Amino acid sequence: MRFHLLIPEVRELLAEGDHAGLMQVLQEMHPTDVASVLNGLQIDEVTKVLSLFPTDIERDVFSYLEPEVQEQYIAGAGRERAQKVLQSMLSDDRAEFLERFDPRVRDQLTCMLPTAAREDLLRRSTFREDQVGSFLSTDYAVLNPLLTARGAVAELRRQAPSKETIYYSYVVDRFGKLVGFVSLRDLILADETTPVGEIMKTDLVSVTAEADQEEAARVIRDYDLIALPVVDTAGRLVGIVTHDDAVDIVEEEAQEDFERMAGVTGDSEGEDFLAEPVLRQFRRRAPVICLLALFWLMTASVIQGFEGLLHGNVLLVATMPMVMAIGGMVGSQASTLIIRALANKTASPFRAMLSKEVLVSLTLAVVLGAVAFGNSLLLQTMKGDSIDFGATAHIALVIALAMGADVVFAAALGASIPNLVKMLRIDPALISTPAVTALTDLTGASIFLLLVTLLL
Repeated sequence: MRFHLLIPEVRELLAEGDHAGLMQVLQEMHPTDVASVLNGLQIDEVTKVLSLFPTDIERDVFSYLEPEVQEQYIAGAGRERAQKVLQSMLSDDRAEFLERFDPRVRDQLTCMLPTAAREDLLRRSTFREDQVGSFLSTDYAVLNPLLTARGAVAELRRQAPSKETIYYSYVVDRFGKLVGFVSLRDLILADETTPVGEIMKTDLVSVTAEADQEEAARVIRDYDLIALPVVDTAGRLVGIVTHDDAVDIVEEEAQEDFERMAGVTGDSEGEDFLAEPVLRQFRRRAPVICLLALFWLMTASVIQGFEGLLHGNVLLVATMPMVMAIGGMVGSQASTLIIRALANKTASPFRAMLSKEVLVSLTLAVVLGAVAFGNSLLLQTMKGDSIDFGATAHIALVIALAMGADVVFAAALGASIPNLVKMLRIDPALISTPAVTALTDLTGASIFLLLVTLLL
């Protein structure tokens, strides 16, 4: 936000034609900060500023611009300038950028690219969006095992401007098969005459292009990698997944899980809440809510079946929502904790998790049962009429037992459903918080009314 204060200064320097002063201000900043400034300018001003940068800096700044600014720039920069920008972009950034356009415009832009870049885009399109092959980077550094350390450093200096990272370099044989990797640190510390083949590490960790993106992110996290090589079925190097890709994957998966647990279906496509059309939000949220309405209808039917019991008993009518609500919250807590454990690969066997949750819920049941007992007595006393304390205490005790039973059952239900769903090879996050709440409302009303019927 602080960089927005530079916008008037940038405009003034542009108006004065002081390009040297403008570059002195901007080139000292990180590309993402420069992009923050340019996002506040008019598109003709953005075009003028970007034209002053060297190609590699222009590419980096362009990649951080807001999507709509990028599209306006490409549309208004002219064919030659647009072609230069597209060709200078890293392969994965270019693929992600072009994906935002409709097919007609995308085809026009793709025609500006060289054959190798077009083939790369075509190859990506054969993979699903959640597969590594759809977003891997082909801009990686490759070394020959026969090069000396000194020769390798010189080769990396030559390759660096067009590569996403040179901190890891990959060693391949003459058939393109990955045989090892070497870090820039190891090359610098090695004797200048030592061949790369003797410096490289051969304990390779890699994934295939068909692997799920979550697997790639997990491997990068577990092995603390800057980049993860991607190979085909023959072991040939076809690309890399960098650590910043892993961060994006984790954020994307977390967003998907959050939406599913909130009972939201479909794909928000990363849109801002206010920017997303009302009708699209309706389509994403309505299906789950309408489905859950069936549970609430069943709950209402159960309550209606005990109309005679509840008629005239104000205390039972007043405390039943409390029992149902507390059970729903306990069930949602249990479900959320289990889903998180399953997602983080820290989950224990089902029986152990269920036992732990039941033990916790038993403790909660004692405390919440006491709260329900006290609330029931307080509600009856607040009526101000003379009351039969013995009868009131009896009713309050039954309500407390119903509360305790509902808490234990709701916790067991919330812990069991994600595990059972995972056994069916379905994402546990699909069992959303509203679904668990609706189901525990039904069971809570049933438990409450059955115990009241049996004990009163």
